[in-house]
Amino acid sequence: MNINSQNVSKAEETLRLASKDLITFGKLFLPDDFMRSETPPFHYEMADAIDNSEEIKQLAIILPRGHGKTVLTKASIIKDFCFCPKDDMLFYAWVSATQKLSVGNMDYIKYHFEYNDKIKYYFGSMKGKKWTEEDIELTNQCKLISKSNVAGIRGGAKLHKRYDLIILDDFEHEANTISADARAKNSNLVTAVVYPAIEPHTGRLRVNGTPVHYDSFINNLIINYARQKDNKDKFAWKVITYKAILPDGTSLWPGWFPISKLEEKKKFYRDSGTPSKFYQEYMMEVQSEEDSVWTQKHIKYWDGYYEYDKEEKIGYIINDGNKVPVNTFIGCDPATDIDTKESDFSVMMVIAVDANNNRYVLEYERHRSIPTLGTKNKDGTIMDKKGVVDYIIDLYNKYNCKTATVEDVAMNRSIFQALNDERRRINRYDISVIPEKPGGTQKRNRIYSGLSGVFSVGSLYFKENMFDLINEIITFGPRMAHDDTIEGLYYANLHAFPPNYKQNGSKDKPKWYKPKRKAKHWLVS
Repeated sequence: MNINSQNVSKAEETLRLASKDLITFGKLFLPDDFMRSETPPFHYEMADAIDNSEEIKQLAIILPRGHGKTVLTKASIIKDFCFCPKDDMLFYAWVSATQKLSVGNMDYIKYHFEYNDKIKYYFGSMKGKKWTEEDIELTNQCKLISKSNVAGIRGGAKLHKRYDLIILDDFEHEANTISADARAKNSNLVTAVVYPAIEPHTGRLRVNGTPVHYDSFINNLIINYARQKDNKDKFAWKVITYKAILPDGTSLWPGWFPISKLEEKKKFYRDSGTPSKFYQEYMMEVQSEEDSVWTQKHIKYWDGYYEYDKEEKIGYIINDGNKVPVNTFIGCDPATDIDTKESDFSVMMVIAVDANNNRYVLEYERHRSIPTLGTKNKDGTIMDKKGVVDYIIDLYNKYNCKTATVEDVAMNRSIFQALNDERRRINRYDISVIPEKPGGTQKRNRIYSGLSGVFSVGSLYFKENMFDLINEIITFGPRMAHDDTIEGLYYANLHAFPPNYKQNGSKDKPKWYKPKRKAKHWLVS
């Protein structure tokens, strides 16, 4: 569309911009979908990749549920068809997961070509003779077929040409990824049916989705892309993927999915007995059940609190009306890599152990890219971020801990130096820190060996809001995304031991005391 921008009306200039930019097109012609909230940066990234049809032939958009994949796809089809040159024609196929979705997507496209006043004003009537729930042809000869099965596009090329674009939109779901054979079939259909069906030089393939299984086609794309990126190799696909919650703890789309809304969704999945589903649907973290070591049945909850009696110098767990003495311990897994936004988190975790060796997770801090020690004012207050050492000391004081076990590797040596310096500064030599070398054992084998006992006897209890920790437990295995929080749990448990207290007094008001050790007597005859 050749328009001299110096001599055209504002409307024509807007139309020119809309022909070049998907977001502009959406705001002009589809405001109900594009003006609901402020457009987030990742939508512009998606739109740029979709518009760059000459360079990007294979595009994978892998995002959380409800984050605009399908809306931008619908808009891109309408835009391409509206601005298609008269001497050309476009032949697109759109594959959805189910017939219902397929029909709904086609209905959206048809509705806007039939009833959208702005589209009709600028482009005239575009409804062609072919106008069914799975096959439409416009007056400019552009054609779209919509299917609910990848195999359905085999016989779709009826125009003596291959497809200009095939879109696989959430084509994988739990039903068609339930077995290894089904997952292999999906991959084969993409590589052996879909890819050969596009125009060999100009054709494009686009995959939209959210991972539904670790071994799904989409999740394998994520894994292979990450591997190639680490190796700095060129990848055949342009991959756009984000989690709903960014590494800095903010929302990917704050205008539509603020953190408060995501926390509501976390609670829904937790209360529904499937907390791992939140991580699958919104954090792109999936784990196949056959690889899982621990499941939801291993998770036991408690709803009490910790209390410290300064006179008796005893810490207590108050739970279900019972008050029992406990020892408390810290486990710390400091992050050793702060070079990338995908690096692990630093985790500082506190557990309590009662006389029966039941273990209660009291609290944990989980942060990415925090300093070893926070910068302090003259009065000792933190100027900016707390550091790993600050959290250890604060938790130590809050829960009157016996020891803090900290992973000791070369990258963490600064932690121990800073801990010693800080103990001297505040004159707290009673703070006991145990450096623990991982040794040569593979990390996840070590974690499994250290925690399998407490899980097998059901003596480990969690708070219901400990989403990250619980998710790592029920996805624990060779293919899990992160293991920093569960490793903090491992270190907290490693040197933990029950208190030596006995109970007297009435049943209703028990008194706890520490028995005095009796001297041993040796009789020699």
